[in-house]
Amino acid sequence: MALTKYYVASSIDGFIADVHDRIEWLMQFGFEEFDEHYQQFISGIGALVMGATTYEFVLGEQGPWPYQDLPTWVVTHRTLPVPEGADVTFFSGDIVQLDAELREAADDRDVWMVGGGALAAQFADRGLIDELHITYVPVLVGSGKPLLPVAEASRPLVLSGTKTFPSGAVEHIYRFA
Repeated sequence: MALTKYYVASSIDGFIADVHDRIEWLMQFGFEEFDEHYQQFISGIGALVMGATTYEFVLGEQGPWPYQDLPTWVVTHRTLPVPEGADVTFFSGDIVQLDAELREAADDRDVWMVGGGALAAQFADRGLIDELHITYVPVLVGSGKPLLPVAEASRPLVLSGTKTFPSGAVEHIYRFA
């Protein structure tokens, strides 16, 4: 059965973007040291889900749609452009229904909750995230978009893995108990 994984980078103080939805603080580290790890992660992904802000960020990046072979759901009430060749579905209903669609589409692979934090929190609040893959980047942002602004305390987490990168970034993988 597919697992839903929130795979994300965060500042040490718990932000995934600054107050202007920018991630220059993350981009300064580059992605070369993370590429092999990312390729291994994405090879196990069968479907994606993201919020509109994350989707618009990905659209704004130069180059082709990076998830060509993966069905992607964007949670939004708006109609947004779809890149050529992308398999994108806009969704604005009940996320419990969405979760079932995502897991079915992923088939024998997993679902990647790309972002943002508010959407991930909605899934977490309903018990729909199975794993958190958080790479803490050695920088302080001060304020911005929180990593996972859940509405209330949830079930305990169990640390199931760690990986340290040359820059000092550290990935923690947590499973819900």
